[in-house]
Amino acid sequence: MTIAQQRVLIIGGSSGMGLATAQRLGQAGAEVFIAGRDQSRLEAAVRTVQGKAVGIAADFTDPASLAAMIGRIGRLDHLVLAAGGGAAWGPFAQVTADALRRAFELKLLGYWQSLQAALPVLRKDGSVVMLTGAASRVAMNGTAGLAAVNGGITQMAQTLARELAPLRVNVVSPGLVDTPAYDGMPAEAKAGMFAAAARSLPVGRTGRSEDIAAAVEMLIANTFATGVLLDLDGGARMPL
Repeated sequence: MTIAQQRVLIIGGSSGMGLATAQRLGQAGAEVFIAGRDQSRLEAAVRTVQGKAVGIAADFTDPASLAAMIGRIGRLDHLVLAAGGGAAWGPFAQVTADALRRAFELKLLGYWQSLQAALPVLRKDGSVVMLTGAASRVAMNGTAGLAAVNGGITQMAQTLARELAPLRVNVVSPGLVDTPAYDGMPAEAKAGMFAAAARSLPVGRTGRSEDIAAAVEMLIANTFATGVLLDLDGGARMPL
């Protein structure tokens, strides 16, 4: 299926993997709507997209804000959920209930409410792609909170692939990808973490946002793909 002239809403599309997806789909001829919380970041993101793109500010934890956004957009062919979660990192004993609750609200509940809001205007045989994270698939110290949030999204998507059929619902689970999410780290610590990860991976490098964008485009375009959980982690999940 060609995605030219298809209407795609990308929630969390103003940076990182969401922005790379908007750029790739725009280049392929899709009409792209980018949603995020920061209007200035949205405007900057839209300027990087080749083709037709619109940025719309919305709060994904607020059903009224979501309804207003969907009202502005109208008909949709595809929905990409790429918003980041809250800071529920760290040793299990130190992650507070408030931090975990915020992570659920920002990501799992955000995805849930975003899809509920978009469902009435989504093409019945269109698609939804949700981005999660490798922490839900690989046991790593300090990521129990992330595993809980992203694991919930993965299982939700599997159920929705049946419940909402013929709408297709798929998940991309990225491994370590160099995005602005890590920009808060000291530069030396970040470089060391990525270098160590690259050495451990069969592909010899960590991920790029463009890798994830290519997978999202494939799942949108492939009308035989639903209920897919696609691990894009450079081989991290393979046994030694």
